[in-house]
Amino acid sequence: MLDKQVVQCAVPEMGGPINTAVTSGPLVFVSGLPPFDEAFCARMREARAKGEPLPKYEPPSFEQECRIVMDHMKIALEAAGSNMDCLLKVTVWLKDQTQQDVFDKVYRGYFSSFDKLPSRTRMQAGRTPRDCGLEVDAIGYIPGKSWV
Repeated sequence: MLDKQVVQCAVPEMGGPINTAVTSGPLVFVSGLPPFDEAFCARMREARAKGEPLPKYEPPSFEQECRIVMDHMKIALEAAGSNMDCLLKVTVWLKDQTQQDVFDKVYRGYFSSFDKLPSRTRMQAGRTPRDCGLEVDAIGYIPGKSWV
């Protein structure tokens, strides 16, 4: 039987019906991460709790959105006992595929070397959460942890 553990981490919660990350055996699964900071997430949680419309998202630069997402990915992985170099598969949804070079430049900086890059799918999304610039999810492993 597989075990599933919710990872407690400092990535801002949006108040939706998801966990940021879960583990099963040596694997860690990170939910799609949009570039929302704690202040915006707090406004979203409050609106959801009151049954009000969600707030309008005012994006920073696309490069900053990329850094927020990748910082949150790193936080979630480290809370699970993993790290960026242990990612196996990453899926990236960009609002605008013409910004792929900006994303790739930021993305590469989160890995120790080229051979540590995971497999990856990058595509243009039809629509992103709150019309943000991107969303990224991932699957990785926890070093030293086995199925037994």
